[in-house]
Amino acid sequence: MPDFANLRTALLCQGEPQRVPAIEFAVDPTIITRFLGRKPETLDDQAEFYMEAGYDFVPIVLGIKWTLLEAGPAFTTSKTAHYGAESDQTSTRHWVEEGIGQISDKASLDNFAWPDADDYPYENVARLGQVLPPEAKVVPTLGYIFAGPWMLMGFERFCYDLAEGGELVGRVVEKVGRLQMQVAENLLQFDCVGAVSMPDDMAYTTSLMVKPEFLRKHVLPWHKKIGQRVRFKDLPYLFHSDGRYLPVLDDLVECGYNAIHPCEPASMDIAELKGQYGGRLCLCGNIDLDSTLTRGTPADVEEEVKLRLRTIAPGGGYCCGSSNSVPEYVPYENYLAMIETVRRYGKYPIGGF
Repeated sequence: MPDFANLRTALLCQGEPQRVPAIEFAVDPTIITRFLGRKPETLDDQAEFYMEAGYDFVPIVLGIKWTLLEAGPAFTTSKTAHYGAESDQTSTRHWVEEGIGQISDKASLDNFAWPDADDYPYENVARLGQVLPPEAKVVPTLGYIFAGPWMLMGFERFCYDLAEGGELVGRVVEKVGRLQMQVAENLLQFDCVGAVSMPDDMAYTTSLMVKPEFLRKHVLPWHKKIGQRVRFKDLPYLFHSDGRYLPVLDDLVECGYNAIHPCEPASMDIAELKGQYGGRLCLCGNIDLDSTLTRGTPADVEEEVKLRLRTIAPGGGYCCGSSNSVPEYVPYENYLAMIETVRRYGKYPIGGF
């Protein structure tokens, strides 16, 4: 049975919950199809999967990220290839435009058709609130205050503008920040919302994508403003970014974050993070998508999950999941091994295996 109160205890670092929560914000439809025995086509299907797979919440995307996903080819380029682990069929993936996006100068910014924060499909949040059991919650994924602007501009144009003084970038970030803050205000009116997740990829594997001074001046103040509203509602506040963003980790704590996801193994040592931030930040994810989940065996996955449970879970403040998401190139048996190992061995007190 779902138990969001258990997840909340972990996210808020309030000691050891009854069990280590499983956490995942994106699972590919091919994995969900294998799990349910049918293709997921509705919100009800999504909710059924997350509940049956052992999660305590259902994620939902809104805000500028939803706009970018819905717009599809208008903001992206595409590539068709063989991606799936379970099929020889090809599929098409969309990639963010690297060069010049839809906003490239003042004129295109002024003419851009910005979405209205009140026009997003909040009825989907309400629907999830109706179909989920009382012990589960909805966790909206918002964020994109840094990622949204560079996707709208194209990363090369974004960087050139920064080198030229950053006037256009600053204006785009301001637009996105105000939009996302209003979306957050709207979401926080729903009783079924149990936490807010802010994905905002701002780092490569080895370093930040831009100087920390830019993030502190333009981006992180919006994270903090939204965080103040989330914390006012007494809800957990989660940050997501791949890569190594250690130079701004203390800034993220100052923004009010309770948890960070997904603690990418190639970028940050989760044991060192536990030693430095244990009790202040819940650490989420870290099961290696680059190797174990994709190239390993189910036995390899089980051993890595057990290792995280033994070394990171004691004392609380840990949620177990992938080090990014569960794409179609994760073998289904490896995904099952991850969630079943958490379920089998994640009960507190940790030990005995």
